[in-house]
Amino acid sequence: MTGTDNINFSYEFFPPRSEQMQCRLWRAIGQLERLRPAFFSMTYGALGSTQDVSVDSAISMHRDSPVPVAAHLTCSNASKQQVKAVASRLYDAGIRRFVALRGDPVDEDRAGGPGYASVIELIEDLGTPGDVDISVAAYPETHPLATSDLADLQHLRDKLDAGAERAITQYFFDADCFLRFRDRAQRIGIDKPIIPGILPIHDLQQVRVFSERCGTTVPQGFDDLFASAGPRPEARYRLALDLAVDLCQRLNREGVDSFHLYTLNQTDMCLDISLAMGASLQARFVNPAA
Repeated sequence: MTGTDNINFSYEFFPPRSEQMQCRLWRAIGQLERLRPAFFSMTYGALGSTQDVSVDSAISMHRDSPVPVAAHLTCSNASKQQVKAVASRLYDAGIRRFVALRGDPVDEDRAGGPGYASVIELIEDLGTPGDVDISVAAYPETHPLATSDLADLQHLRDKLDAGAERAITQYFFDADCFLRFRDRAQRIGIDKPIIPGILPIHDLQQVRVFSERCGTTVPQGFDDLFASAGPRPEARYRLALDLAVDLCQRLNREGVDSFHLYTLNQTDMCLDISLAMGASLQARFVNPAA
């Protein structure tokens, strides 16, 4: 399903860790599902209680929302047996969409048995195309651990060739960065969709901290822009909204017709971005597959 005639939207959530956060998550889901998105995705925690909340949340979303749900799966810090058990639980609950990720570097002491050598093995184990729908990660500014830009792109190509349907990028703030990445991907034979990940800026300093970890460049000019907006929350909100919409509009003019929004479990800005890009709220969304 699409939010407009030619633009697809999808939205990413993270598992709630308190009753209050759970209420906020479901408010966000309730608002955004009225945009008829292509899918929701639920991120995946490490082994232990966070992982259980991730899986339980994905299953609850699949059961209670009409929007298709993609469950994240990582293959680091776990044995193949452990990962397969989680995948089977999700599959048995009816989930057929997955976001296959490597995750953090492997700690052999935590894995509890032989693990996956790479995310490609996980993709091959998840199922055959047509039975499951798999997305993978892409990095317009190159993965921090990649040996080179080309090696990173070749690894993306290998993941897609292994059976993934599309790639979803790490967030970025420069449209030209994504467009150059897309061109390089096409030159080495990647022809499957690459969906840009869009992160609304709720807190610039927090975004800078996130970005240092994942290698995303935050334009220096953003500091001056947010300083000029002053302390008023409404002015800073409007600025962040304008920046995200401008980015999406620029990409759309260059032929991008799908956007994956990182919600941080907050509705307002993702909703406003989508509406500004032409989405419309539906009175009721009934899953045609239900």
